[in-house]
Amino acid sequence: MRPHLLIYMFLLCAMVRGQMSHGFELGANLMNADFNIENVEVDAKNAVGPRAGYVGEYHITDALFLRGALLYMQKGFKFAEETWAVNSFDLPVSIGYAFDLNGDKLQWFIDGGASLEYNTRAITRIDDEPVELIIGKEEGDIKSLSSGISFGTGLQFARLIKLRVNYYQGLTNMINTTTSDTWKNRYLGLSLNFIFRK
Repeated sequence: MRPHLLIYMFLLCAMVRGQMSHGFELGANLMNADFNIENVEVDAKNAVGPRAGYVGEYHITDALFLRGALLYMQKGFKFAEETWAVNSFDLPVSIGYAFDLNGDKLQWFIDGGASLEYNTRAITRIDDEPVELIIGKEEGDIKSLSSGISFGTGLQFARLIKLRVNYYQGLTNMINTTTSDTWKNRYLGLSLNFIFRK
């Protein structure tokens, strides 16, 4: 039997035995970026942006789980007196594992995966005045689709509330350009997940 068929059979059996839980996430991102213009790296500073949305977890076993979400969030950075930010809807998918620290009362978990993002608005704020950046396909426009990888860890209380920290590194250059200009987002996210189990 081919290896990929064995994998499909394992996932199918896991889905039959698994349990689904749903909830929501509230938190914030400590944002920054790798920003390079005309081969000169900009000294980007940290900024804070919101994150919130739906979370779903599929428990293959009591410890092993798949995590998916639909989150509205902001990514970006500060430079001098300017704030550069992109608002997006993110679809992160990850696989994780939970370690019991005190039975059902307390677990420590880790997870990692990838994210696909639909960027809805891009702005820079200069002297508290917002300036819209164009999202499109022309030279210099901000890309409407982006992606990244993320790794998370945290504590789970009574299998209902998660205090989660995750690190995200963007893989996509946010700028449509034929030059060496780059804008790749990164952030450290801190959030509370409220999980409702069946």
